Amino acid sequence: MAMVIETPDLRVFVDPSAALAPVRFGLPPHEAELRALAESASRIASELADVDVVVVTHYHYDHHDPGRLVPVDLYSSKVVLVKDPSRNINVSQRIRASRFLKLLRGVGARVEVADGVERVFGRTRLVFSKPVQHGNTPKLGYVLAVRVEYGGESVSFSSDVEGPLDTYVVDFMCGSRVAVVDGPPTYLVGRAYSEGDVRVALENLARLASCVETLVVDHHLIRDLNYVELFREVERSTGRSPRTAAELAGLKPNLLEARRRELYGVSEEE
Repeated sequence: MAMVIETPDLRVFVDPSAALAPVRFGLPPHEAELRALAESASRIASELADVDVVVVTHYHYDHHDPGRLVPVDLYSSKVVLVKDPSRNINVSQRIRASRFLKLLRGVGARVEVADGVERVFGRTRLVFSKPVQHGNTPKLGYVLAVRVEYGGESVSFSSDVEGPLDTYVVDFMCGSRVAVVDGPPTYLVGRAYSEGDVRVALENLARLASCVETLVVDHHLIRDLNYVELFREVERSTGRSPRTAAELAGLKPNLLEARRRELYGVSEEE
């Protein structure tokens, strides 16, 4: 979900990190995924060197990188607006946050807690949500959404809300020119996510599609090859279809994780 948002007077990098699912369909990441990760890390490092502000919405490794893929010294002298490392956070993220923020301060980054605050840089305003539950359980902690405003327009980024399931997120993002959400993790239905959760997510995605100019759905939903079925459901109810992040950039979606069995030459029955 790494994303750079640029206004005439500010470049903001939200969640400059990337990661691979260690196991999917009982299989480790394929070589094609490892190559894509290396390419993504290189692009993230290049962009990170040239931004003014960094936003870290929470402390899962696909949203923050403690120097494993991206050099920490690239944060030097930058303003880093982060999820509160001590409140509304679970144990594992609290530990990761402590280590990560120590590294950032060690290279001279200006770290500030962003939960529920607004920050103004020139004519650009960054508005942060209150902490929002990571999906359908507090066990995974909480995340921040952020809205970047300039000249009467805005771009919103939801982070890992897994839907959204919370109407607060919909209200926070409504009116944006572009809204980026992770979508429901339909590949987890029957385990950590329910059909009822999917229905709630669809209702909220339809609401979002109706109140923003462009709705981008990526990250969780796109781990399911059948994501297009949900896109069609949103379009049937609103007349407006979501887009993937790749499509927003003029690229064709390349769903490597969802195709891991295919990459290994393993059939679904195996």
